[in-house]
Amino acid sequence: MWVHAYLIYALDHYVSIQQQLHHTVIPLAYPTAVMLDTAAKQLVNAHQVQPCPQCLFPGGGMFSSLSRQDRIRTLAALENLDVDLYLLPSPYENNAGLIKHVTDALNRFSMFGYYSEWPAYGSTRLYPPDSRRLEFFPPVWQEVEYPDASLGYRDFRGFLLKMGRNEDE
Repeated sequence: MWVHAYLIYALDHYVSIQQQLHHTVIPLAYPTAVMLDTAAKQLVNAHQVQPCPQCLFPGGGMFSSLSRQDRIRTLAALENLDVDLYLLPSPYENNAGLIKHVTDALNRFSMFGYYSEWPAYGSTRLYPPDSRRLEFFPPVWQEVEYPDASLGYRDFRGFLLKMGRNEDE
């Protein structure tokens, strides 16, 4: 599926970190993968989760070798800060706010990646939004019975407001 590609893109382009007096967008896909693996190792060592004997993703790290339920437990442990924060990679090391923010973003980015038209932009999906063009009908749109893109919809321009001309109306 394309969700993993969207997650990587979103983590590398949409999350900014405050560094001294300015915001900086830094690539977070790789450090996030290391954070997930580190948290999974901590939970395996504490006997709170157990890796599956047959790895679902050969070549993947500890997080990918967990069952779906144990991956959710690992994400919950990160979100609840129930792991040793000093063992996590930079920029997550002892950074509770960023850990909570990115753990929450993983859920949102997964939904955006699945339900959006992003994969249908094909070769233009990495371009700025104004330069992207739909190259095919997104498969998930058929699944949810979305009719199609409609060019020409205008932005929300407010509510109609009827105002009386005198105090009696």
